[in-house]
Amino acid sequence: MSQLSIKHFRCPHCGEKNFSKRGYFYKKSTTTYIPRYQCLACKKSFSTRTLSPTFGQKRVDLNVQIFKLATSGIALREIARLLNCNYKTVYYKFKWLGPRAKEFHKNQHFNSKEVFFDEMESIEHTKLKPLTIALAVNEHYQLLGVQVGSIPAKGHLANIAYRKYGYRANESSDKINELLLSIRSKVESIQEIKSDAKPLYKNLVKNIFPNVPYKQFTSRDNKEKRREQKYLSSEKRIHDPLFPLNHTCAVLRDHIKRLARKSWCTSKIKEHLELNIYLYIAKLNQYRFM
Repeated sequence: MSQLSIKHFRCPHCGEKNFSKRGYFYKKSTTTYIPRYQCLACKKSFSTRTLSPTFGQKRVDLNVQIFKLATSGIALREIARLLNCNYKTVYYKFKWLGPRAKEFHKNQHFNSKEVFFDEMESIEHTKLKPLTIALAVNEHYQLLGVQVGSIPAKGHLANIAYRKYGYRANESSDKINELLLSIRSKVESIQEIKSDAKPLYKNLVKNIFPNVPYKQFTSRDNKEKRREQKYLSSEKRIHDPLFPLNHTCAVLRDHIKRLARKSWCTSKIKEHLELNIYLYIAKLNQYRFM
């Protein structure tokens, strides 16, 4: 806080304006001297950092570094090794940064003509506990929102998962509904909504966006032919109507370590996966939330 703004500052304890200087204290992590004051009414002391979001943090200098590394495909334990600090420091910084990025995103509004949404899958601790990640992007490759929920295991893992962990709720429909409701509140002038051909989506979109044109696309057409052309230059010229969405999903897999398909880094708590994605949203959408 500058000397100019200190005139309009009030005591954080009682709200009075009358206080006097009471020396300084040295902040080792930032190598700065922070002025202290004492309120003349309640006799309690405070500093210019008392009302700061980073109040009480010893390593303020690590916030930006952890934010950048956590959204660059590096796990939390590896971040601790790179920064030469304790894992708990990185973990608590991550839990502080994630909710701030999520809260900042809630207050954002977008002006988008096209909205693309779909689901991608990940796991919670084990493949027997799959997760669905409902996300939406616009034509400018901005992430508009994300919702993470549980889904039951499929295929040959279904019976094994049921015997070991019991019934697992399918939150796919609820999370898509929450995602569309959040988009309606923060995105203006939507002219078209696009997704893949999952039958569940049609009724949900119609209920929330009854007057917006909605298109569904399938990727099963000419599947065998496209498989043969996988490594040919002609494959690159095939038009993908959901390219902004598919591209964003691929980038998420690469830039968030816990989303990598072949990795031993997995999310033990699904809420932490959502926080990590919100950190990447802050990076992709260029938020200044710190």
